[in-house]
Amino acid sequence: MIARGDTLTIISRYSSSADGNSDYVDYWFNPVALGQQNAASLDGVCVAKGQLQLTGWHATNSQVGRPNHWLIVLDRTSGQEIGRVKVATAVARPDVAKVYPLVNNAGQAGFAVQLSTAKMNFSHQLQVISRYSASADGNSDYIDYWFNPISGNETNQGYLDSFDLSDGHSLRVAGWHANDISRLESNHYLILFDNTARRQVAVTMAKTANRPDIARLLPNLATSGRAGFNGAFDLTGVQLPAGHSYSVVSRYSTSADPNGNGGDGQYTDYWFAPVTLDRQSSWLDNIRMSKDGLHIAGWMVAAGHSSRPYAYAIVMNNGKEVARQRLTLQARPDIQKLYRTTFGSLYSGFNDVVSLNPAAVNGNLQVILRFTDDNGGNGNAVDQWSSNYSANAGNFDTITVNSNGMYVSGWHAANASVNQKYQYLIFVDAQNRQELYRISVPDANRARADVGRAFPAIYDSDHSGFQIGFTIPDQMQHHVVRIIHRYSNDAGGNGQCTDYWSGPVDVNSYAQRLIAAWSQIINNFGAPVDIAIQMPATGQVISWTNAPNHQFITASSVKVSILSLLLHNTGGNLNGYQQDLAQRMIRYSDNNATSTITASYLGGNAGVNNIFHALGMNSSYTGEHWGWTLTTASDQLKLLNEIFLKPHSDYLNDGSRNYIKYLMNTVSPAQNWGISAGSGNFYIKDGWNYIDNPYAWNVSSIGYIPDKYTIAIYTEGRPLANARTVIEQLARVTRSIVG
Repeated sequence: MIARGDTLTIISRYSSSADGNSDYVDYWFNPVALGQQNAASLDGVCVAKGQLQLTGWHATNSQVGRPNHWLIVLDRTSGQEIGRVKVATAVARPDVAKVYPLVNNAGQAGFAVQLSTAKMNFSHQLQVISRYSASADGNSDYIDYWFNPISGNETNQGYLDSFDLSDGHSLRVAGWHANDISRLESNHYLILFDNTARRQVAVTMAKTANRPDIARLLPNLATSGRAGFNGAFDLTGVQLPAGHSYSVVSRYSTSADPNGNGGDGQYTDYWFAPVTLDRQSSWLDNIRMSKDGLHIAGWMVAAGHSSRPYAYAIVMNNGKEVARQRLTLQARPDIQKLYRTTFGSLYSGFNDVVSLNPAAVNGNLQVILRFTDDNGGNGNAVDQWSSNYSANAGNFDTITVNSNGMYVSGWHAANASVNQKYQYLIFVDAQNRQELYRISVPDANRARADVGRAFPAIYDSDHSGFQIGFTIPDQMQHHVVRIIHRYSNDAGGNGQCTDYWSGPVDVNSYAQRLIAAWSQIINNFGAPVDIAIQMPATGQVISWTNAPNHQFITASSVKVSILSLLLHNTGGNLNGYQQDLAQRMIRYSDNNATSTITASYLGGNAGVNNIFHALGMNSSYTGEHWGWTLTTASDQLKLLNEIFLKPHSDYLNDGSRNYIKYLMNTVSPAQNWGISAGSGNFYIKDGWNYIDNPYAWNVSSIGYIPDKYTIAIYTEGRPLANARTVIEQLARVTRSIVG
């Protein structure tokens, strides 16, 4: 008998005898050692119909004399044999013969067997042994090959990368579940489980995906590189109640049962972190009132949408419904990205018109965005309410009063104006409400894009401006009045009407006293002076100058304009270096810092004119140097209005306005003379320079006395000390008269 490890020598012999045993000449080839390998491979391991199926091969010369081939399965965890099967028919393996030509019968070394899994626990470490034995029962005189354990790594990890309900038809999930038991539990299921109702909702087969990242994370798991999965649950006819918690379960199973938990199989689950369907949100990107009705565009998402397929917009007026419209939902991929776990978020957009008569909305307007299970928009609904939108709003931007005339400008937007084409200004006594005067507004329906942006839900708000100048009639003189801007369906200004009221306006009462006091001080000065103030409550401007149509040199007071322009250009986002320049410019009137700002960030001195154009400061201009900018006191009030008086400036955001206020409120004590005279609280910026004559200075002071007025004073042609004195005299008398 030839055994593995024996050495054979092949001899080539020529002989004269027939049996070759005499009279011969030999040639001995080099000795050949028979294959010593005990080689094998477990090519396939799977479970089907309750049977563990094993395929592979086992080749060894020690098979000679051991004709019985057994496959034995040990439970190494419990230390017990749990199954064995005799290989009834060898499987041809020519591939093995090519690799091991010196192993006896290597070409018939293959096997394909199956064993019952009834006694197997796949969470234990299972060991497969291939045995050639001389005994029929396989228990003596044998040679074994022990394959690597086929299970037993207790690692069971996973992560759900995505949970996507956005298409409104399915739940798409992706993630990974790594467990080497999956080599035996080869059916991979995904289960959607309602934790709140404690019931299974849906099941689907998982699609395997390569995950090299998990292979790096879990190198000791043989299956980690193919641990990825994705799958889609068909939600046709399935409702996912809002507020319920849902878990996705990844299940590896030996069973082909549709759920993977058939009675004849084993399975291993991984429960991913639960997801609660409670998100809802909405937004109106655009809203605009027209003659046809309310145009709305935006988006709406809600967890309850799965059981409420109908989307509606309902328009409310002072809490009562005036119109509704079923919405046609459109794709919004941007919203899908934000709300992937919310049902139907991909198709969450709308752009529709709710038909209504604008005049029917005369109070607070709100839009309800509703998902409902009723085709008519009622039934079981999930509602989201918009912000309140006014139906009647306005503002008197400018009210200028002098001894004989008045100029009034502003805007008034009202839904009722769709049926009220006549516009009037009506002046009533502020105390007894008795009408003193009314005048038709010829210059009405002026373009006001700013109002259109601020009040889009009011009809024709972008053409709601008006202005008028007129001679003050005697019956109005020396009264404190309130001004009514009125829309009316009556040519005389009566009938059906919609009003907007101003605050109190002094018609040459303290205005007359101010002008009298100012003129006396200015006349004594004997050189050009310009003063203007604006009241916060009414927007009324009172001004006086002894040099009409004259433009004054700003000197350093223009630095407030320069800082405002810088903040406008940057959206208020100044870096540390820019902030240092700004505080040096305003607090200490640093000219070098100012020149750096204009040259580096505003496009040079000429760039300063951009703010004058934007704010309608038509009497202001910067030429060769910012310090010689020309202006008037009334022009400067337009800038101060943006900073201190407007509820929300179109030119400066609130952060920018607050930053300017902070710097003007913390000016160096050596530089806060001027309009601060007679006031304990103030915001200020002064300016002073001269051209050729050291006795003829350009001196100015601008700022704000809180809750009283904005103020600007400009002088020229006198020594610095004299100019400071007259500015402070004007500031004190203004404070004493206005209060």
